[in-house]
Amino acid sequence: MVQQFSVNHGAMPTLIYTIVIAFLFSGIKPPPTRDPWVETVASIEHTIIPVICGSLGTNGTFRVEDVEGTGFFVDDHGRFVTANHVLKGLDIFKQTHAGCNPAIYVPNDEGGSFHKTINFQYFWFNRCARAEAADIAICECIENPFTSPRIKKGTIHEVVLDPTELPDGQPIAFTGFPLQHTSPITSIGHIAGRVAMDPSPWFYYAIDKASWPGASGSPVYMQNGKVVGIVLIGGRDLGSGIGFAETSAAIADVISKASEWNAQKEQ
Repeated sequence: MVQQFSVNHGAMPTLIYTIVIAFLFSGIKPPPTRDPWVETVASIEHTIIPVICGSLGTNGTFRVEDVEGTGFFVDDHGRFVTANHVLKGLDIFKQTHAGCNPAIYVPNDEGGSFHKTINFQYFWFNRCARAEAADIAICECIENPFTSPRIKKGTIHEVVLDPTELPDGQPIAFTGFPLQHTSPITSIGHIAGRVAMDPSPWFYYAIDKASWPGASGSPVYMQNGKVVGIVLIGGRDLGSGIGFAETSAAIADVISKASEWNAQKEQ
């Protein structure tokens, strides 16, 4: 025989409220919400590299002599973009430091924790296409880090460029190696406006965050990780506290022309 029973539906809301109130006063805290920027920054840190002057000691030990700026990979051929004035700074530094040559390095660890001593793999580069007016350069490593047996597969990846013009107030971030730091530093801010700067034919984004010396060449990106520009100038004097970045449209144009230049060289 099937037994029948009735449910007092009116009692259900009271039961739910009782459970919620009991949970709130139990001392159990809900897990903290993870800021979406955290994962984006962690991903971008696998695309950026410090642009340095390095030397080899008599025992073959590599030494970082100067961290001149920042670069970021734009394809899996090992090409990276940086500011042209970063390369000029390396040229000047080399004049007074014999045996010091342009290089980048990729940390061996996968990030996420602090290490006072950084273990890394270095890569020389000596071929760059420079766009003086845009203050952008695209360089190629002698050995491709993406195919190098010294780099664990998946440790690095290239950025995704987004040439869309952003509105004022758009949240953005930039990550680089300022102030001779050998570990990346990130600033999160907003697009403050758009300005024209000679001799570049493209406009610059004004950013409501300071870009310190050495941040030049840092990618400017949105929360989805897409890169919308490159840091080139830091505000000074009355403009302190502001950074300026050229657009990804300018970066894409330089990359396109660099590819044409390479094709002509190979003919």
